[in-house]
Amino acid sequence: MALNAEEVDTIFGYPGGANLEIFDVLPRFNIRCIRTEHEQGAVHAAQGYARVTGRVGVCLATSGPGATNLVTGIADANSDSTAIVAITGNVPLHLLGRNAFQEVDIVAICEPITKRSIQVRRVADIPEVIKGAFELSASNRPGPVLVDIPKDIQQHYPRDLDGNYVEPRVPAAIDPQEPNIQAMTDQQLVEASRLINESTRPVIYAGGGIVISETSDRLIQLAERLDAGVTTTLMGHGIFPPGHRLSLDSLGMHGSMYANAAINEADLVIALGVRFDDRVTGSVNKFISQGKIIHIDIDRDELNKNKTVTLPICSDLRFALNQILDVVEPKQCEVWQTALGKLKERYPYPMPQTSNLTPQEVISLVSDVTEGEAIVSLGVGQHQMWAMQHYRSQRSRSFLSSSGFGTMGYGLPAAIGAKVAQPDRLVIDIDGDGSLNMTIHELATCRRMNIGVKIIVINNQWLGMVRQWQDMIYDGHRSGSNLSNPNIESGEIYPDFLKIAEGYGIKSNRVEDRASLRLAVEEWLSDPNEPYLLDVIVERTENVYPMIPAGGSYYDTIVDDAGHRPLRHRDSTE
Repeated sequence: MALNAEEVDTIFGYPGGANLEIFDVLPRFNIRCIRTEHEQGAVHAAQGYARVTGRVGVCLATSGPGATNLVTGIADANSDSTAIVAITGNVPLHLLGRNAFQEVDIVAICEPITKRSIQVRRVADIPEVIKGAFELSASNRPGPVLVDIPKDIQQHYPRDLDGNYVEPRVPAAIDPQEPNIQAMTDQQLVEASRLINESTRPVIYAGGGIVISETSDRLIQLAERLDAGVTTTLMGHGIFPPGHRLSLDSLGMHGSMYANAAINEADLVIALGVRFDDRVTGSVNKFISQGKIIHIDIDRDELNKNKTVTLPICSDLRFALNQILDVVEPKQCEVWQTALGKLKERYPYPMPQTSNLTPQEVISLVSDVTEGEAIVSLGVGQHQMWAMQHYRSQRSRSFLSSSGFGTMGYGLPAAIGAKVAQPDRLVIDIDGDGSLNMTIHELATCRRMNIGVKIIVINNQWLGMVRQWQDMIYDGHRSGSNLSNPNIESGEIYPDFLKIAEGYGIKSNRVEDRASLRLAVEEWLSDPNEPYLLDVIVERTENVYPMIPAGGSYYDTIVDDAGHRPLRHRDSTE
């Protein structure tokens, strides 16, 4: 009933002894349960659902290992500001603390990785706790909330003095106990306007906060008003049109050369809904070392945490961007835009020419065929970075990536959640062979529930990013990163994803040459509601470039296997 009050119609979960009472009543309240093959799949699916809808995703697990199997996904949601409510069963109250079968203090475990972890200890508290959990999860900076419900609390229905069932009161509103963060102060607006008006080389650095606040339209307006280039984080992919003249694409360790040069040579950086992550900044002391910075974020704790800025502003972007647009005058930065245009022409993302298929051309083709309109989910690794570079998302809430936590195995279950939430849209999991292996059992969920996710495997037979780092940093010691089977006949693909897919009843195909790629991709996408795995064998040792070494600056950017650093000895905006 409490979930009905929050208009929950879908949850993702796995049944067990300590949550069967909840599973038992779900049909009575018309709540659809997508039973995944593993609790980690359930929490990632809830994340995918939340990311594409802007609503709170819900997952449900039993006690003990069921609850702890949610932890990775909960931490992932916390890192990427994803609104989910994770509900766990637990042993009865009188057994808590007695090391009972499948008992675990999941509340304590999840305390550091949630906005709040709550254990319900009275039946009458359930409605208020659930309502508060949903409001807290979605408010301000979204994130996960855990609600743990012991088995005896699930079993005891509220009754009157005559023993009749009484529907519990559902409160109309609950204070989520977070400050109501809204507009910039007048003083902040005056100072921001001054810094903007004085700048001649502005750059906007935008991230997931734009997605959450649904302010992509205002971001575009601001960029055009200020004639400012826009670079986005991995979490912000899709918030700014990739073909726009002011687009600088993504920045950071594997971002574009022109984005990294622009943000470091700007005289003003307007940072919107970002957290100055180390994968973006590299050496934080060298990052934007000369320019001034305005940082606007709804989370006060992110201001001046990783990077000390000129003007920190705690505000909701829905208010702040409107305020800025109301007061700033249009700017023309012709000299600056000309310089950035030359950088974009000189340093496009690499598209290697080899006899074998390359990951870059495969993902670029998928982008072209779908016209950037698909919802794309990703695993973690090299393919994730190539997708960031070459999949040209045209819409916000359409590019799902485990960005801050880097969780391998995220791609397939997140895609399942996205397809359940948006059944009329094409949903693609771009995955790596290593990452997909971690949650490939969720193909069973696709078949059993008839969820039409398209999976494309960028298959290079390596843990590719690990192998790249081993080659570049660890003297080529490829310890533990080879995914092929050294004992099988040379040239045989291992593991055989086609046989695995067949075992799960999923249609599949394999591509090994350029001539058959387009036709295979078109067939793979022909029925948007049919689950289908396409295994694409690519150049085994292709590396992701450009690359800023960990702890380096944009002047250290490496562009090829020879280790060339073209920006080290020149003014990059010449």
